This record gives sequence, structure tokens and C-alpha cells, in this order.
Amino acid sequence: MILGWCTVLSIVLWGLVIDRGIVTRLNRHCDQPFRDGADFLFSGILPALAISGGAATVLGAFHGLRWEIVLPVVVISMIWRRRDLVAVLRDLGSLLRKIAAQTKSGNPLPALAAFTCIILCYVSSVLALFPSGIADVWVFHIPLATSIIEHAGFVSPQIDHPFYGNIPLFFNLLFALVMMVSGHWTGASVMNIAIFFAFLFLLSSCASRWRACGFFLVAALILSIPFFRGSVGEPMTDLARSCFSVAAVLFLWRYLETRRPAELFHCALVLGGAVGGKYTELQMVGLIGLALLPMLLKGRVSLPLFLSCLWAFLAVAGYWYARNLIVLGNPIYPFMFGHPGLTDAWMADYMLELGRAFDPANRHFVTNLATLQGWRDFLHILYQWFLDSKPNAFVALALILAGLAVAFRRIAFLAAITVAMFVIWYTVMFNHIRWATPAYLLFFSTGFIGASLVRERLDQWLDRRVLPQVAPLAKIASSPASMVASPVAIGLLAGGLWVSHWHRMGGTDIDPVKAKELDVVLGMISVDAYMESHREAYFMYRYIADHDLRTVFQPFDTANTLLSTAYNDGRDGGWQLPRYVLPAPGSDIDAFIRDNHIGYFIVPPDAGSAFLAERIGEDKIAVANSVIARMMPRASLILTDRFGWKLYRFDADRAS
Repeated sequence: MILGWCTVLSIVLWGLVIDRGIVTRLNRHCDQPFRDGADFLFSGILPALAISGGAATVLGAFHGLRWEIVLPVVVISMIWRRRDLVAVLRDLGSLLRKIAAQTKSGNPLPALAAFTCIILCYVSSVLALFPSGIADVWVFHIPLATSIIEHAGFVSPQIDHPFYGNIPLFFNLLFALVMMVSGHWTGASVMNIAIFFAFLFLLSSCASRWRACGFFLVAALILSIPFFRGSVGEPMTDLARSCFSVAAVLFLWRYLETRRPAELFHCALVLGGAVGGKYTELQMVGLIGLALLPMLLKGRVSLPLFLSCLWAFLAVAGYWYARNLIVLGNPIYPFMFGHPGLTDAWMADYMLELGRAFDPANRHFVTNLATLQGWRDFLHILYQWFLDSKPNAFVALALILAGLAVAFRRIAFLAAITVAMFVIWYTVMFNHIRWATPAYLLFFSTGFIGASLVRERLDQWLDRRVLPQVAPLAKIASSPASMVASPVAIGLLAGGLWVSHWHRMGGTDIDPVKAKELDVVLGMISVDAYMESHREAYFMYRYIADHDLRTVFQPFDTANTLLSTAYNDGRDGGWQLPRYVLPAPGSDIDAFIRDNHIGYFIVPPDAGSAFLAERIGEDKIAVANSVIARMMPRASLILTDRFGWKLYRFDADRAS
């Protein structure tokens, strides 16, 4: 994990160095090219990652993602841009000195914000050690990143699937850059954590004053929701692409506020990253294009700046679409323009799945907003899924309304894009709530911008009434005695709380079932002990590996072999039969059992559920049940875990 973080920081540093030179050139005619060094550092991380990803895309296209090529490129470019490297390091040193100076003057908020960020990154890193229970991670995302590393670049298809092997892979490429060094899937988790916190920094930097306070508000609005918090360390691309997509809107807002050309250039960079990560983010190209259209028609965006932004966008996103156009004849393969390699039946099933709710219980909702019932269902979903029992969502909504009241023209387009994204999600992509991640993230971001605009209106009142009241407290906090006593008191309080919680949990005899994720973060229980008590299949699959049981028949888990490998530190002992290996209908079941050397089988409690039948296929479930029914008379139960999963031993020689 530490090696992964060092790699991510190196990637960000290289991107910042290149970006600073670009920003200096683009903003050379501005009265104030940079707001300050801290603003460049906070707002520049996502563009830096986009630049690094774009450069890696060029190398990967020619199979140049090798150490003997990457290292010389990095070293030579750093020497070439040494003045920018010095400037970035100077900005970082200035930021640290400013935090120290603010603390000495009685304002501990910047130091507290930095400390809070470090703690949150540590917590996210610990939680990222939990192997994901999402099948897509092990079926697609990690194999895609691994394939990029193995091929030192890109091939078509990238994995053995004509669809998932040919989708845009910008974020899988970023995963691969870290995994090249760390050699472990947690490298992908670290990159996702870095992207998420880079987005929080960008959003905080949109505040005109008191950015440290802004960070706390951002954290309170966004990190307090499990919808976002639970996805930070997952090696998935949904939250990462959402951060890039919403960041593009924020950079456009910053451009409209400051008219600095580099802000629009950054908008194009991160928009390229979002579009280069998933087709769905093409919607943002249309929305941002509509927002910019009046300015383009009136000539308020110069042609050189427009061409620079277009070049930046295509440099990051263009490769994936150009490759598919050349190789497959369809830039957005397999949609709209043909799908070579995929059958019409497969494509029809896939489009049917995309066009309806993933959960059958939600399929009665009408998504046609041309009807009154459609709008009723839409508003019902917005309230039930995104507002109900979420106080911070209501706070964000109130802040948006307040922002519209005090500065309508400055926030209206953000609110309009938020509404448009929710409408697009509901009418086109109502497959799963995770497709609404960009819209929900922009909703909270717009709430923060609203709070910043309201605070601007209150600046004079705050300076005249509030700050004088706080001044005596600041004087006390800046005294030498307070500077020494405060850290000691905080340390003692934290230690006392830790010991109290440790005793309350049972001391050395902590019950893993009652443990929480916090207990893992605090070091009271190991990741393995927690996972065995809280994650389905974890204990079962590790038990199978520890006892070298083979071959295990497990047809009810869509990623059984991949999860088995992930849950056993990457070891693939061939313990389980891949779940898609089933006897043909009407074939000899006894011969299937004998030929595949099946000695064990697993029956989960939801083996007969309608959801599993739809996910795997009713015909396959029926075949799997026929195999288990054949073995059950000669089977004995050897293990039942706390989730109700049952492991049976099959004795072929035993009389039924």
C-alpha cells in the first residue's frame, strides 16, 4: 500500500510539472495567472492525472509501457521542465509554511484540515485492503489492468471478451500504472482514493475564502454518505469517472468566474479522462457544449484557446474511439454502428438489460417522461433514493436554493446541468443507481458552490461581527502554552477513547461478528478475521484453499474462481470448477461429475431465488440443481458458515 501511494504521488508530481508550464503559457495575458500556489496544487491534481494518463496512452499505443522506456521519458521530461519542477516544489513548501504560520497566529483550521485529510486517507487505505465483493472488479477491471501491464500497452480485445475487451480503458490504464510498481490489486484502490480526494481538493478550492473550512463542509456533505464513502477504495471506475466528469463542470464554472484560459483547458483535460473511461460520459460533452455554445457563437472563446482545448480532449480520450473505428468500424463499439464479434441475440439481451432496472422490484416504474406517471415515478425515485433519510442531502438542496436566491446567474447553469443529468439517468440509464453517481456528486458540489456564494454575501457581516468575537480565542490558541498543550491533550484523549473502546469490545477477546470496519482501522482486529465474519464466501473459499479441497462445484456464484483467487492472496489452486462449466442438457450427469473430478459442492441459501435465476439464467440454474440433486444422496455436510452457505463432501463410492 505504501509503495502504491508513492507511485501515485510520483504520477501526480510529473503531471503537475507538465501542467504548470501549460498553465503559465495559457494564462500569460491574465493580470493574475495563478490565484496562488495552493490553488494550483489543489485544483491541478485531476488535470495532472489526465496528462499522465494521456502520456501513458501514447506509450501504450506503441507497447511502450516498459520500465526501460517510461523511466527515461520521466527523467528527461523532468530535466526539460526543471524550472516548473522547482516552481511546484516551491508551491508545496509555501503551502506548508502557510499552514504553520496560520497555526502560530491562532488559526488551527488549515492544520486540522490537513490532519483530517491524512486520517481520512489512512482510513480509506485500510478499508481498501478488504478484497472487493463486486464480481466486476475481478471479472473485468483488475484483469484489464493486468492485461495492459502484460502487453506493455493495448491490444484488441484487451481481455477475452469482444465487448469488455474493447471499451475505453483510461481508468484501467491509471490502475495499471500503479500496479506496475506495486504488483498488487490494491494499487488500483490507491489510485481511486487519490482521484476522489483530488476531487474534494478541487471542490474546496472553488471557495473564494476559507478553503480549510470549505474542506470540512465538503467532507461533511459528501463523505458522510455511504453511497460515496463505500466506493472510495473499490477498484471500480464508476466513482473515478464521476469525479472527472463533475470536475469538468467545476472547471467550466471556474472559467466563467475568472476567465482564465487554463481553467477551460483543464475542463477539456478532465472531460477527456471521463469520456476515455466510459461511453456514458459522452453526455457531459453535450451538456458542457451547450453551456459553452453562447460564448462560442459570440466569439468570447478565442480560436487558439478552443483548438488547444480540443487538442487536450482528443489527446486524452481520442485513442480509444479511433482504435475502435479502425479495428471494429465503430467508434462507440458495440452501440449504434454495428457490433462485429457479438451476436444479434447477445446484443439484444444486453440492450434489454441496460434499458430496464437491474432489480426486478424496480421495473414497474415508468421512465417515459412524456407521461404524467413518468414524472410521478421520477420524483418518487429522486426523493426515495437520494433525499429520504439523508439530512446532508436536504442541506445540499437548501444551499442550492440559497445560492440561486443570492447569485442566480452564477449558479444557475450548475443547477440546470444537475437536473439534466438526473433526467438523462432516469430516462436512459435507469439500470442501477450507480449510473447516477455523476449527477448525485454534482448535486452536492452545487450545494457547496451555493454555500460559497452565500458566504460571499455575508463577508462584510462576518468581518465586522463574527471575526472580532473570535479574535480573543485566536490569541489564546496562538500562545506557546496552548501550542504545546493542545497536541498533548488531543493525544491523551484519543488514547483514552481507544482504550475505552477496546475494553468495551472485549479486550483481547473481541467478537469478530460484532466488530465494525472502524475496529479494523483502529488495529483491534485483523482484516481476515473481520472479512470471515462479514463477507459471504470469504471464510468458505479460504477454508477450501487451506484444506486443498478439489474439485468444488459452485455454480451459484458468478465470479467463484476469481473471488477464490482474490480471497486467497492471489493464489489460484484450481480448487473450484468455473461456474459456467455445466453439463449439456440431456447429457450424462454421472459422466460430468466423474470427468470433472467433483468431490465437493456448495449450496448457498439463495440458490433458488428469482434474482439469482435471472442473473445466471433459469436454464443454467435448473441444470446446476439437477447435478446437485444427483450428488446429494451420497453427500455429507462438512461445513456451514454464518451466512448459511453449506459445503458438502461427495462420496462417489457411497451407496445412495
